[in-house]
Amino acid sequence: MKLKIPIWLKAFFLGFIILEIGTRLWSIIVVANLRMKPEIPWSFTLMAVLLFLIWKYLDGKWLPKSTQKNRHLWMRANSMTPKKRKWGWISALLLGVTILGLIFLGLRIMDATSGQILQIERISVYPSLTVVSLIIMTSLVAGIIEEISFRGYMQKPLELKYGPKTAIMLVALFFTLLHLPNATITPHLIPIFFVGSIGWGVLAYLTNSIIPGLVIHSSIDIISYLWIWKNLELAKSISTESILKTGVDMPFLILLLFILALSVLVILSFRKLYKLNKLSS
Repeated sequence: MKLKIPIWLKAFFLGFIILEIGTRLWSIIVVANLRMKPEIPWSFTLMAVLLFLIWKYLDGKWLPKSTQKNRHLWMRANSMTPKKRKWGWISALLLGVTILGLIFLGLRIMDATSGQILQIERISVYPSLTVVSLIIMTSLVAGIIEEISFRGYMQKPLELKYGPKTAIMLVALFFTLLHLPNATITPHLIPIFFVGSIGWGVLAYLTNSIIPGLVIHSSIDIISYLWIWKNLELAKSISTESILKTGVDMPFLILLLFILALSVLVILSFRKLYKLNKLSS
């Protein structure tokens, strides 16, 4: 008797395995690079090749032929129509900036230094070329592997089985559970990761593509981490100047209003994508 694996279990298992393989590979390569020839960022080239191979295979290339169709379907690195492409990129950019603003807002509310800031501080002792290479590739790995894992291999099969609302919420919950307080994520930012996961999930569903989210996700990480590296002391001071100590100030209010305005724009751009889907169906 053939054992039938529930689709939710298969989706979560495959997504988690992809996430673990991608992130663990990069962690091992980084450690090796920092121990052997840290002045030469050879880890960047090696991981770029591995990411290319991972991308090709998960998008349906190579054997086994029996899984090629599902691999391509579940990864959903699809192209979009011109109108959907336009609003997909607009939505992704607005969402990425909104999430970045929410992270800064969270850092101002709670008095704690972000784990990402501490990590960047630890690697800042290495040569500049190595630091820049590590920041860029870490951001690319996070954007590519997380979008493939969560918005591709997890969310797509769940959408087909249970519908988009259930799929997006389940993936957001799983995403948040995996990011519960650890060495790199500050605890009070966890709700922001839940909201962000919902946003990226909605975007992937409305565009039926992980491409806009992947590119903006990685780009926002690269820009923000490079800024932290170049302005390390300022970043640390911002993250420890909680409004619980300083009181609500004008920069905090401006940031709050900025995020609210961006959130409205994100909702409007999502509505535009939803209408485009309705017209094309």
